[in-house]
Amino acid sequence: MKIQWRRGLVLAGIHLAICVPLIVWEEASTWDWVRSQENLSPLELARPVPPPPPPDAVKPADEGQTVAFSPCGMWYHMSLPQRIIVMGELPAAAFSQWGEPCPPTWSLAGFVGVGWPNHDSRRKEVELSIGLCSLIALQWILVGAFPLTHPRKWFWEPGALITICICTGILALFAPFIWMFWLALLVWRLLQGGYRGMVLGWRLFRHTTVEGSAAK
Repeated sequence: MKIQWRRGLVLAGIHLAICVPLIVWEEASTWDWVRSQENLSPLELARPVPPPPPPDAVKPADEGQTVAFSPCGMWYHMSLPQRIIVMGELPAAAFSQWGEPCPPTWSLAGFVGVGWPNHDSRRKEVELSIGLCSLIALQWILVGAFPLTHPRKWFWEPGALITICICTGILALFAPFIWMFWLALLVWRLLQGGYRGMVLGWRLFRHTTVEGSAAK
């Protein structure tokens, strides 16, 4: 199989040209909201104080301990840039967990230290974004350089189909299904390669054993 490094570099450049502006757009909107919260006056940030109860009011029962709020495990709204990147760059997004409020420790976001309640570090967010771009580039260099299929029409190749879906934006909803097909095809190719390697090794072993027996 011929390695197509040029094709991989072209696909990596196309996806970076699409994803980098989306990442900057998403991060800029997030930090605009953070700065707007930081610029609020103390009176706006303070919780409203309820009026004192009348003297003859019945004292309410103890409400128990205060529970801290955490977004982990809850559904959250995914913006359009994040949706396009997560669906179109499925392996890189799954490994990095970019945009997740509570990323696991094994992910790139968890390794960098981005997560609840540490979403106030601009440096960590920039490191995570750079890491995501690096994963996207590496992902498409490998996908483009090692095509798993060679159809007659170039656009039927899974990598080309995913690229078309991301370029259109709306069709990015279908990209995860194409990624699943690509991963299944990759597993099949690896199993085929392993089986052929085992058969070749067994034949060499038999050939060596027969030659040794004949020499004796």
